[in-house]
Amino acid sequence: MNTSLSLAELIGERVKGLQEYAPEPMEQVATRLNLPLGQLIKLDANENPYGPTKHTLQILNGHLDYHRYPDAISRRLRQAIGHYIDMDPAQIIAGNGSDELIDLVLRLFRPGPSGGGIGELIDCPPTFGMYQFYGTTNDLRVTTIPRLADFAVDVARIEALCAENPVPRLLFLASPNNPDGGVLPDADLERLLELPLLVVLDEAYVEFGASSRVKWVAERENLIVLRTFSKWAGLAGLRVGYGVFPAALMTALWRLKSPYNVNCVAQMAALATLESLDEARANVAKIIAERQRFLGKLREIPFLQVYDTQANYVLCRPQGVATETIREAMERRGIILRYFNSPGLEGCIRFTVGTPMQDEAVLIVLRGIAQGGNDGH
Repeated sequence: MNTSLSLAELIGERVKGLQEYAPEPMEQVATRLNLPLGQLIKLDANENPYGPTKHTLQILNGHLDYHRYPDAISRRLRQAIGHYIDMDPAQIIAGNGSDELIDLVLRLFRPGPSGGGIGELIDCPPTFGMYQFYGTTNDLRVTTIPRLADFAVDVARIEALCAENPVPRLLFLASPNNPDGGVLPDADLERLLELPLLVVLDEAYVEFGASSRVKWVAERENLIVLRTFSKWAGLAGLRVGYGVFPAALMTALWRLKSPYNVNCVAQMAALATLESLDEARANVAKIIAERQRFLGKLREIPFLQVYDTQANYVLCRPQGVATETIREAMERRGIILRYFNSPGLEGCIRFTVGTPMQDEAVLIVLRGIAQGGNDGH
């Protein structure tokens, strides 16, 4: 039946400017490079090379109740998280990754026809792209205040914007920031919290050495802290994160949160990780130690500008060598890295910290290029 509707014309305008995020699967990469899948070294997505703890794998292997719905509000997990971070579980919400919680916050404050809401989001690129993405999909005005040349937040410019027009705004910041790994100083966060801003601090990588500000939430009514199990716990494939929110927001957040948002396997895996913290922390310690070694070795490569980092990745800016030359040499060896060409990151490469053997494969290629084109192949 012809309804005479032109569905394509009815799609919201905000969608037309969005870019699909669909990284190439490893199986497809292997086919493209004509290499065995097992030969690839995947260092492009900041994943934990050691995976979940042994206890976590044992718990997952013994689960049978896939026909049962999970706890809709993740009670046991929230209790365990509260113990882990020493915060009240009543102020914690678990999410399908921290991405869902970014969207939840923006939906909570999205202006509606009946009033209320916050109409503007401040984004500080280069940073995690989902802040701008979810701001756009929730019909907020996204104001871009680029970071300084050293990737520091331009606090003075944010202060000037708020002084010029002191309306409430949302500000999303990552600490450590992705992709450079830099940490927001306490003094900068204190200045920002004095402004008419709701600050959402994304601490996805905080377990790798930075200082958490999660305790600040109890003292500041305009601070939200987001965390995740994806990186430090090796659970990226299960999508489980959490947020710590001011008490004044909790009733509204519970009303808005999707039911059964964290599946049973993700809840069990996160719980099991918190039950085997010694092993999880030992893996994190190995990554931190390897990061320091890797940083030192990368700084020996003459054509790389290497940035300090408190995360599980290292950002570098090649100088005098084309990024495409590096990419071709890496991919001949099956090494998959993250390459950037957005404003502020032109030509930059991000290396996830892998195992010592994986990182040494990266260094062999870089040393070969530095020695005149022999990439060690």
